Amino acid sequence: MGAIAAGVAIWAFGWRRWADPAASLAIALLVVWSSWTLLLDSVGVLMEATPRHIDAGRVKEAIAEVDGVEEVHDLHVWTITSGFESLSVHARVAGRDRDEALGEVRELVRERFGIAHSTIQIEEGEGCDAGRCD
Repeated sequence: MGAIAAGVAIWAFGWRRWADPAASLAIALLVVWSSWTLLLDSVGVLMEATPRHIDAGRVKEAIAEVDGVEEVHDLHVWTITSGFESLSVHARVAGRDRDEALGEVRELVRERFGIAHSTIQIEEGEGCDAGRCD
């Protein structure tokens, strides 16, 4: 299309010197414009950035609301590939069974934030003995 447009410009207006470079520039701008989102997504994946549609602060707040969770730290949410998000987090739990808390946190991030691949480390809070809380 660019070559045809340049040919028409030369034929109609006599732009022999500028028609071809202008068409090339227009094509280059079209390529950059149409690939900008893909470029941003690729850089985000390579830099392990938090996906734009996930607010890490809201994820941390939601996990902190789970019964027995005293502290949430070392939270990291990133994209492995387009549409495949991952999460790793540490949660300090007291006053309940660690395995139950783990299941509830895992279900929470899957249901509310769409993160199916998660690594969640449950740490013992005060009053816990060997992974079981009173």
